[in-house]
Amino acid sequence: MQKILVVGVWVACCTMVLLNHVWCPEVWAGRPLDTEDTGTIAPGQAELELSSDYAKSRDEKLAALRGVLGFGLLPRLEARIESALLLLEPDGAPARGGIGDSLFGVKYRLLDETDVLPAVLGSLTVSLPTGNEARGLGAAGVDVGLLAVVSKAFGPVTLTWNGGYVFIDESIARTRDLDVWLLAGAAEYRATEVWTLVGEIVGTLGADRAPHSAVLRVGTTYALTDQIKLDGAVGFGVTRTSPDVLLTVGVTIALF
Repeated sequence: MQKILVVGVWVACCTMVLLNHVWCPEVWAGRPLDTEDTGTIAPGQAELELSSDYAKSRDEKLAALRGVLGFGLLPRLEARIESALLLLEPDGAPARGGIGDSLFGVKYRLLDETDVLPAVLGSLTVSLPTGNEARGLGAAGVDVGLLAVVSKAFGPVTLTWNGGYVFIDESIARTRDLDVWLLAGAAEYRATEVWTLVGEIVGTLGADRAPHSAVLRVGTTYALTDQIKLDGAVGFGVTRTSPDVLLTVGVTIALF
């Protein structure tokens, strides 16, 4: 178990952000979606997410090995750290690889779902510039994201809404004109006890000069065991500044 935890910490600290370069809201989410959900890890337990991701845009391709390590701190309170090992292939330039930016965050479920009321969660994330900006593998500053999450189950279907805001480092932007709004909506359909179909639309709206982006994604999850869940998804950009295609496959492992 100690070896697993060491590997998990290394991956989580050395792997993130395929999507922070070409696409990624500054939040974490339940794989394989970008939309955050209202679930949290139980206190004293840990969870490791590993994935292989690929994104293709008009002028570059990006592949990543991504890791997320989450811990349940208190009832309804969870903390996570994530990072990625990136391989960037710009058109007309040599490929380059290395560690991407990392993300640290906490989330807290304010309200549990009832028969009438939805679950409500809030999260805070901090993007850390561990990637090499000069090589196109990261950003220069420390950005802060705030997110509100609401979800409600209707039988086998769960609907989730996200709304938030990312404050771009003022030492880079000088003003708030590079900040972005985050909007997302997702639907999950539990087809069987082990198999779930998922879909979402995720977008960023520039507060001023930042471009608008939007991605549609569909995928599935399969519970291999009580501790291991497999997933995969494909996404498509719907604006000029979004990636054309995004692919992801991964696994979520309950460590203890």
